Amino acid sequence: MQFRLSIVLFGTVFLIKNAVDSSTHEEQLFKELFQNYNPLIRPVRKLEETITVSFSIALLQLISVVEKEQVLKTNVWLQVKWHDYQMQWKREKYGGIQSIRVPPSQVWTPDIVLFNNADGKYEASFKSHVVVYHNGDMNWVPPAIYKSSCYIDVKFFPFDQQVCELRFGSWTYNQHQVNFTYYDEIERNVTIKDYVVSGSWDLMDGPMTIQHPSDEANQLFEKSYRHDRVEFVCKLIIRRKTLFYTVNLIIPTMLISFLSIFVFYLPTDAGEKMTLSISILLALVVFLLLISKILPPTSTVIPLIAKYLLFTFIMNILTIFCTVLIINYNYRTPRTNKMPYWMRRLFIDILPRILRMQRPNKYERDNEDETMGPTILHSSRAPHVVTVATSLSNSQPSLTTIDNEETDQMDFLLTKEVYEAVEDLSFIANQMRSATHYEEIRDDWKYIATVIDRLQLYIFFAVTTFGTLSILFNAPHILDVVDQNAILKNWDPTFGTTN
Repeated sequence: MQFRLSIVLFGTVFLIKNAVDSSTHEEQLFKELFQNYNPLIRPVRKLEETITVSFSIALLQLISVVEKEQVLKTNVWLQVKWHDYQMQWKREKYGGIQSIRVPPSQVWTPDIVLFNNADGKYEASFKSHVVVYHNGDMNWVPPAIYKSSCYIDVKFFPFDQQVCELRFGSWTYNQHQVNFTYYDEIERNVTIKDYVVSGSWDLMDGPMTIQHPSDEANQLFEKSYRHDRVEFVCKLIIRRKTLFYTVNLIIPTMLISFLSIFVFYLPTDAGEKMTLSISILLALVVFLLLISKILPPTSTVIPLIAKYLLFTFIMNILTIFCTVLIINYNYRTPRTNKMPYWMRRLFIDILPRILRMQRPNKYERDNEDETMGPTILHSSRAPHVVTVATSLSNSQPSLTTIDNEETDQMDFLLTKEVYEAVEDLSFIANQMRSATHYEEIRDDWKYIATVIDRLQLYIFFAVTTFGTLSILFNAPHILDVVDQNAILKNWDPTFGTTN
């Protein structure tokens, strides 16, 4: 029992001694490293020497893309590595210590900032410790949430692809003092091992480039800022996920645009034609207001969805105009309008055959009206009445006009009552013929309105279909299917893995 207790005490004392020794070694190392160290001076032996900074970023999350403000918000880790000759020690002298962690304020750090920031925060807000290795290598990985300016090209919205840049560099050092190189010379892309897939955007690619003042792409920057500094550019190529906009904007707009076509399928005398057209117009106005709140107020290009809504809006306006015209033709009468010959020829004789329209037969009572007068008159007992009725029925449009000579011959044969009856029958026949002619002309106007209605149905269906296909399929990525996980796995096989 006492032996076991002795072993436990010995082990405890040994561990405490090692901890004290390690603490003593680390404390001694700190004292010697920072005894004459100045964090404000570049760690170079000669003033003309250049410090090479290896740089990269690890993308954790694509937080948001605000189209209206043209701002990209990202969550990243900066990966910075450089060499400080003053931060070297022999491991065996300090108990085998290979690395230490020090606050960035105690060592020299490159003043790397985001040039194209959009909120005034140029540097990482959280200053994490710098890992210092025994050979003088310095590794610094500060996390940051950046808001960077990004030109949003809304030409093909919502089937658009954007290229946003994060432009990093030293704020005060030029290329002869601080030069940049890639953190990983083999993989020159943004690190995405811990990337969280966005619900609104697909990450397609993330190449990184270093732009020197001598590069043609950086000439404008050099002339503008008059500074020969190096820029480290991280490009994020992102493509919008279109499911939300397809379900909530594209499909409803397509249905509304094709719904306006069926206005021409309603009966020509239906008052609901105008009601339906105005209701569709109001629905399109609501969609236009929603789009205006999403897109940036730019006058350079018209977004694709705005083009389609504008096209549908114009087609609906034309629908209302044509509906008014059709209703006007439908309610025309011989008393108000005279039908031109060309209109009768075009809309009654020619277009119905082309549109495969067959005009309904006349009412049977029209045929009966044509033979009603002679039938009644032939049933009279007076033979002279039949003669007069026949003469009246075969006369010119002025049915009451009878030759004076013939009238003089029949006056002595007709009694006063019979003569008045014949006059009444003549008046009734004249009115019936006039009413029949009036109804025929009115029916012709209604038929013309029906033909125009059917013609507009075909025209608007063809124009709407062609316009929809030509506008929507103008987007280059409308039919592309993106497998985000496959792209990221091909980009970085370690994507999604945990240590």
